[in-house]
Amino acid sequence: MIPSICLIAAAVSTDFEDPDELANRQVREAARTPKVGVLALASMLERAGALPCVFDLDCAYETYREEGRYPDLLAFPNWVAPRIVASGARIFGFSSVCSSYPLTVRIAERVKLEAPGCIVLFGGPQASAVDRQTLAAFPFVDFILRGEADFTLPMFLEQCWGERRFFEVPGLTWRNAFGPQRNPDAPVIEDLDELPLPAYHLAGNLKGAEYAFLELGRGCPFSCTFCSTNDFFRRKFRVKSPQRMLADMRAIAARYGLRTFELVHDMFTVDRRKVVAFCNSMIESGEGFEWSCSARTDCVDDELLALMARAGCNGIFFGVEAGSRRMQRIIDKDLDPLQARSVVETAERLGMPTTVSLIAGFPEENEDDLRETLDVYVHSLRQPLSHPQLNILAPLAGTPISLQYKDRMVLEELGSHLSYQGRSHNAADRELIRQHPDIFPNFYLLPASTMDRASLLELREFLLMASVRLRWLTVALHRRRGSILEIFRAWREHRLGIHPEVTTRDLRCYYTLENSRYEFVRFVRSRISEFGDTAVEAMLACHEALAEAIAQEPVRPRGRLSGRLHSDAIAVRAPGIQIIQLDWDIQKAIDFLKLGHEPMNCRKRKHYRTGERSEGINGLIEITPLVYQALAACNGRRTVRDAVSVLAGNFDCPEELRRYGAEQLLKRIHSKGYIEAYRTGARKRAQSPLSGKSAVLARSLPRRSR
Repeated sequence: MIPSICLIAAAVSTDFEDPDELANRQVREAARTPKVGVLALASMLERAGALPCVFDLDCAYETYREEGRYPDLLAFPNWVAPRIVASGARIFGFSSVCSSYPLTVRIAERVKLEAPGCIVLFGGPQASAVDRQTLAAFPFVDFILRGEADFTLPMFLEQCWGERRFFEVPGLTWRNAFGPQRNPDAPVIEDLDELPLPAYHLAGNLKGAEYAFLELGRGCPFSCTFCSTNDFFRRKFRVKSPQRMLADMRAIAARYGLRTFELVHDMFTVDRRKVVAFCNSMIESGEGFEWSCSARTDCVDDELLALMARAGCNGIFFGVEAGSRRMQRIIDKDLDPLQARSVVETAERLGMPTTVSLIAGFPEENEDDLRETLDVYVHSLRQPLSHPQLNILAPLAGTPISLQYKDRMVLEELGSHLSYQGRSHNAADRELIRQHPDIFPNFYLLPASTMDRASLLELREFLLMASVRLRWLTVALHRRRGSILEIFRAWREHRLGIHPEVTTRDLRCYYTLENSRYEFVRFVRSRISEFGDTAVEAMLACHEALAEAIAQEPVRPRGRLSGRLHSDAIAVRAPGIQIIQLDWDIQKAIDFLKLGHEPMNCRKRKHYRTGERSEGINGLIEITPLVYQALAACNGRRTVRDAVSVLAGNFDCPEELRRYGAEQLLKRIHSKGYIEAYRTGARKRAQSPLSGKSAVLARSLPRRSR
């Protein structure tokens, strides 16, 4: 059957032309995630008797790359448009987000050329905010359906196939002989429970997903000057009933086997009574579903957070934005930063991960404001389950900030991260952005008074690298100097001296390289008299030891062996497992830093290993000296028999038991995946597992776990 409409989900990964960025876990996860907004509309169309299909541009981009055409995004619209048109639909509805809006426009133009008689409809947050401008600039866009379209999209289709009385469709922007016309807004949907479950069956049935998005509510009663939420959902706060949410979770669990959900609503916790009712329903159900949500820090307290944790909440996104009370008032957020810190600490005690989102680059921001924002950033770093984000302000379309500063926007090589975008833009997108700043303002930067734009952009990239790879060194330096801002400025001057060729466009690439971490560690070491104290010394020693261990990663022979550990095999530490020996108790130093105290009594010989997927100090695991010696013996140059001989001398027991003890230890760490075995060049035709006198002893001695 021919679909009545093809809904095209806005792209995420198509913003990223660089291979390293496309390989990023967050980018790929976002690209694979079904777009719940489009699927919700498709479900409403099915209820109305229409036959929709869904086309995901991210999935198409994966195919485009697999065919070897990547990274030519200039040609991607030419490649993908015929595939969209091949659906057979005559109406093509494009969803929109700010970061990929230029590409959406270019693809829509190609679709119109491939199917000249088709109808091109835009919707979603970005198109809703710049509806008149889009219709005036791009004649191939026929209609824009603004805001919540659950009921208005079926009405629009009815007019397309009927009398075409488009002036009757609420929320529609369209053209007539006099130019773009804007119908009155559609009323908000008061009862969200009447909306059907999103049409996940049109998007691969959540195949391979680890969690599902579920819309919990709409509308935000607040009016932050930088936020565009009110333009789309307006300020009418609504949530679905606990019974409806539980029914949706059960349906998805039954159909797709998923029991973890990300609840979509900017401000779930605004109405405390509804949060309590939802949590109590989750607890009473006994289903054990897990879920995450977004919240304001002034709309939760210790008691509510504890209830949410018991009800299955496994993560909260907090939009704190500014660290100073002055900036909080200016941007109409009006949070108490001290209360925000307390809330993050409470979530940490309850074992709930948090994301703390902050913004720098407000035109009114001064030096003290930025320092206080970075104080909140580092406070988040001090909580192991918390993950801070620093975004550079973007003038999102239709927001008070974009209207106030529309004549002072500047287009740079690398723009803001408030709308997640790639390291660079292709020429066609960039030309659209340059020609139509009123349609694509989010790619521009606003005047900043604290520091120049290049420094501000580098601060963001530096902090991202530091928080992921140098978390506790960053905390220690901030504590020692009073602000990480001073450290950054000194580091940037040094970085410009050793890498003057790294321009704004290349910053993100540089800070994703391991080399940036090592160069920063060497920089701090060179300024240790200025920056150093006990905590900084401990963290530096750890990172230096890790760098040396990584540099000495064993060379692996070919021919990995499976099964039992044989005496003639070559023993090698598993990939990603490094071992270090320190004169510092790193965990004790971290425990002091969590509390904001000077580490004391941390001098002690300790041994550590990293995990296969761990990241620096965050993944260090303390091991015994004996396990350290065993892993050190498996250096890729010894057979298991030779490693046993080296290791046997570390056992304090009778001579006849030493080799047995060494063999058992190697077998144990092999079973845990810490070491691997490879073929030797001169390998016997028939080889037995560890045997001989040790095997005889093994049969005669009781088994003990080691």
